[in-house]
Amino acid sequence: RMCRESRARGLMMSVVADAEALPLPSEFADGCWSDRTFQHLAHPQRALGELIRVMKPGATLVVVDPDYGTQAMEFPDQNLAQKVLDFRAHHALRNGTLAHQMRRRFVEARLDDVSVEEKALIVRDPTSVDNVMGLRSWARTALVRGMMSDVEVNRWETLYDEVVADGRFLWSVSFFITSGRKPAVRQLPNRGTLASS
Repeated sequence: RMCRESRARGLMMSVVADAEALPLPSEFADGCWSDRTFQHLAHPQRALGELIRVMKPGATLVVVDPDYGTQAMEFPDQNLAQKVLDFRAHHALRNGTLAHQMRRRFVEARLDDVSVEEKALIVRDPTSVDNVMGLRSWARTALVRGMMSDVEVNRWETLYDEVVADGRFLWSVSFFITSGRKPAVRQLPNRGTLASS
């Protein structure tokens, strides 16, 4: 659907592909941007390598993902809220807390000019979160996976609805925007210095 829409808007080269095996030649792209993708990948380091492979020397890579370990929520039972939010961070997603590690991964991949910017998303309208991510349903999903009890789910949903009805809803998460540049010139490995006497 996204490819059809982008083609309709004039971006003719739109493809669906495995992040670990992009159907593009090496040093092809002027730059790469990944938006909320790495949190879902089975092998994020391989995908990062593929993005770097297809980039031209000197090209910039930007990766944006939320780090669900940074979540905060207005809720009368903070222990229960933390259990539900931790489920999202550590079990509902493959890499729910990977975003804050991307700087290290960029450096290990030998990208230059690596920088990180953190932006908090603060949501006060519960329908916008539920329509996008289904926050209210996370406890029920945890129940299905055997990680919460019926009692906990019922309490979560009851308190959640009360918070919404009282106009006290607030949920936040931080997004990490990591950027780096592919070296313009390939660096040869350091083989030491030859000395003669």
